[in-house]
Amino acid sequence: MSDFRLKVFLEVKKHLNFSKASEALFITQPAVSKHIKTLEDELGVQLFERTKQGVKLTLEGEKYSAFAEEIMNLYEEGKFVMNQVKNKYDGTLKIGASTTIAQYILPKILAQFASQHQGIEITLFNNNTEEIENLLIQKKIDLGFIEGISGKSQLKYAEIGKDELVCTVNANHPLAKRNSCSVHDILQFPWVFREQGSGSLDVLNVYLKQIGIHRKDIQTEAYLGSTESIKSYLKVSDCIGFVSVYSITDEILAGKLKILDIDNLEMLRSFYSVELHGSLKDIPKLFLNFLNNNIK
Repeated sequence: MSDFRLKVFLEVKKHLNFSKASEALFITQPAVSKHIKTLEDELGVQLFERTKQGVKLTLEGEKYSAFAEEIMNLYEEGKFVMNQVKNKYDGTLKIGASTTIAQYILPKILAQFASQHQGIEITLFNNNTEEIENLLIQKKIDLGFIEGISGKSQLKYAEIGKDELVCTVNANHPLAKRNSCSVHDILQFPWVFREQGSGSLDVLNVYLKQIGIHRKDIQTEAYLGSTESIKSYLKVSDCIGFVSVYSITDEILAGKLKILDIDNLEMLRSFYSVELHGSLKDIPKLFLNFLNNNIK
């Protein structure tokens, strides 16, 4: 039996639409119908029921789909192992990541991975933690990387590294030349924050509460929609901002921004990989191992 026929079956199952399956497979709709009919004839059962509302799996189709998926997974696993022997790869890797990880950590690692595993087509989606988890549950991505966890039962989380939110100012800021500052010192200046709903803002609020700082104590000047916006804002103002230490490496080296060492204030958070429960497929597993060996 051709593995492509199983692929057609699973694509129709995914879309419950012959036309959409044909578009995904780059073949005609009559060709999809022919493959399904041939498969049904070989098995001696009807796999799909055509109704006025569309297409749906029959009971026999539901039972057979589990075997079809297992066969295709084994086929892909065997192909992957043979490609590894030849140091040749063929496939896709779809990753979702929250903002800090997507912008400042993954690009370099993905470039290194791609150079050593040519033939793998990589797609990186950038969204917040909740959306990354939803994409995984919907099986629209293979693997996720996030800055916090909600603990969804369908998902498996593993810490892959640490991040620190650091107090950041313009290199010419009045506090920039100090070796250390107190919380009282930074409260004398206006602050700029990430937008409401941001994971970074949530972390910052938790730590501020722990040291007894209330939002009424802070002169809030602006809420901005990205770390890049905050960095640009800080370069031309005397505001105080808190951003990921990963995000300002270039600006620190260029002497444009300065990290303030605040007495008794260290804001740490964890980065996590997230995947569906069960065995991670070959290429995503290969990348996760690569990342764990290369993340700093």
